[in-house]
Amino acid sequence: MNRKMDYLTFIVASIRNKPGRNLATVFCFAFIAANVFSAQYLISGASGSFDQGVLRMGADLMVVPSQYQWLFRGSGPQNTAALVKVEPTTFRFTTGTMDKMKNVTNIVKMSPQIYIAKLTVPDLSSSPVEIYGIDPVTDFTIQPWLQYPLDHSLNSGEVIIGNALSAERSSKITLSGHTYTVAGVLDPTQSAVDHTIFLGLDDAYTLAAAEGVLPAADPPIRRGDINAVMVQVVPGADPEMVNSRIRQPSNAITVIQRHFALDPTAREVQGLPALLNMISAVVIVAALPLIALIAGMVAHERQREIGLFMSMGAKRSVIFFLVIVESLVLAAIGGIAGVGASLAVFFVLNAQGFLTSTLQVSFRMPSAAGIGMITAVTLIIVITIGSIASLWPAYRSSMMNPYDAIRGGWR
Repeated sequence: MNRKMDYLTFIVASIRNKPGRNLATVFCFAFIAANVFSAQYLISGASGSFDQGVLRMGADLMVVPSQYQWLFRGSGPQNTAALVKVEPTTFRFTTGTMDKMKNVTNIVKMSPQIYIAKLTVPDLSSSPVEIYGIDPVTDFTIQPWLQYPLDHSLNSGEVIIGNALSAERSSKITLSGHTYTVAGVLDPTQSAVDHTIFLGLDDAYTLAAAEGVLPAADPPIRRGDINAVMVQVVPGADPEMVNSRIRQPSNAITVIQRHFALDPTAREVQGLPALLNMISAVVIVAALPLIALIAGMVAHERQREIGLFMSMGAKRSVIFFLVIVESLVLAAIGGIAGVGASLAVFFVLNAQGFLTSTLQVSFRMPSAAGIGMITAVTLIIVITIGSIASLWPAYRSSMMNPYDAIRGGWR
């Protein structure tokens, strides 16, 4: 009989003939996959939330005219609030201050802000609305609060609005006869930012020059005037040292420094990935010999079948291939099952807020691309484990003597 053998049929039939044994193997792979996927999923969600939280903490330092600290009611330059925007003030300096700061070391970002005025805009809010100008290219304190990141830099004629204002993305608003398009809406901040409109600097200067925008008692705003420079220092650098270097050339400025109360939380969250990865590693190391044992038992149980197959002309390489592929198929099935079950559980737990309360950080679901990447890594790990665990049984099976195998003994 010279009939060509169908390897796929052979593998499928072998898996179906021993459902109990193969279900146990699939369960082992599913357990490993669920553990690895869960660890990486939690790390991704927690770290993504933490990264966004750090960005939303605002600037490390805020450089302002020396008179500005009066607004802090005697609290001095140490500020416990997030430095997101400068307070409404008529104290100003020019962008030349930023030019002088370019020589200060350990500054990674600088961005100017200008307060224009408070306007009454009944269509947007029953309360007065604060108007600010920002540099959309260098800004790093306002745009991290956007509900949806902009797909382009803020253009002329576009604004970003606070969450409490009655307007939606792409809608039109009018300020003192000037019409603007809402490019983005911020998440709630529980602060004055919720009742604020942010324009690009050029639009802000143009609006400030319009009649009736500035109160009569306020000094005029000229192009190049700003109220503050938001500063981000190099990670790991000493903000106190940068503060001192900024103030050295001039007594006309002061530096407001953010209180670094976020550091204890940062250390706790940074320890979470290491713990989850360690648990995954322990599970993988513990499961590897178990799966190898199961693969060996399977090969031993099928030695008569393998001996008959070899006596019909199957080469040793074919036997090796079949044992490996069968293990890979079971690993893939278990991996997919483990990932699917984990993902379903996480969706339910996140919807109920359980993940946020347990991890003590705001949990953000990873993006579809992120989930796809985690799934791919998990399946690669599981399939690799299946391959390694089945190497010795596959080798032993391929080296069996057909006659001895049929009689039921290893040689």
